[in-house]
Amino acid sequence: MRHTLIFLGCLLASCATVTPTLPPVTVTRPLPTATLTVAASPPTPGRTVEPGFTLIPTTPLPPTATSVPCTSDAKFLRDVTVPDFSSINGGAIMDKRWAVRNSGTCDWGREYRVVFAEGSSMGAANEQALYPAKAGSEAIIQISMTAPIAPGDYNGKWQLRDPKGKAFGEVLFIKIKVVAATATP
Repeated sequence: MRHTLIFLGCLLASCATVTPTLPPVTVTRPLPTATLTVAASPPTPGRTVEPGFTLIPTTPLPPTATSVPCTSDAKFLRDVTVPDFSSINGGAIMDKRWAVRNSGTCDWGREYRVVFAEGSSMGAANEQALYPAKAGSEAIIQISMTAPIAPGDYNGKWQLRDPKGKAFGEVLFIKIKVVAATATP
């Protein structure tokens, strides 16, 4: 009778089949471990190195981009001081300046030089530091010189050099006419 009452109660209440839900179960398995063995010579692709491990050929990486070397160049713009064919007293100190453009793609750093090339250095050191200049910018090259004592025409040629000692750019000139010796007190 008891079963009959439960049955009748379910019929009257429209009982549905109830399925119990259980909490999720996580199964953990230990991960396999691998041992790396370094061979004395490079292994051949496709060859079994360790049981269960086979070398797979790989596609070589493309070469990395290499930087294009810059170029050193200079363009003469104008004489800033002591224009060509200036008349100068013998023994006079001259502050020769040239305006140039760094027309190359290299920035001029402290390793760049102005080097005496030919003619008369007019007492200046044969190698001078080149004023640093960014590529594309204008720079002033300045060299302190002393005019020769004897009257006459004098000229000197100067050349720019890169850090490797290679000459570049237009040659820089100084051309003067010494007219008389400077009087000394």
